[in-house]
Amino acid sequence: MTPEILEARKTWAGWCRQQGVDPAEVRVVFGRYSAYRDYYQDERRGGALSLKDWFGFYRMEAASEADQASPTASECSVDPNAPSRGSITRPAQFFEALSRLIALEAATGGQP
Repeated sequence: MTPEILEARKTWAGWCRQQGVDPAEVRVVFGRYSAYRDYYQDERRGGALSLKDWFGFYRMEAASEADQASPTASECSVDPNAPSRGSITRPAQFFEALSRLIALEAATGGQP
């Protein structure tokens, strides 16, 4: 990995933190979107949703699961403001971080 790529990733992670979004959570969601997108690249499956549409669905599902979960003292879902709930509590900032990560991944030719 080149120093430029490392610096770009550090810059992105710093931007995420400034927005109140956990970069690790964004990376996890990016992995899910990547898997979804890769699965639907096969033309027989009808094509994938746009990132915006997929994220809307993902956010709705995450919010539904969070509402149904019965938290325990060891789970991060105890605190509704926990950083790992950024896709629900800060959707605009989270979506922007996800979009930036996808652009970074495309520019560097690898997985972030």
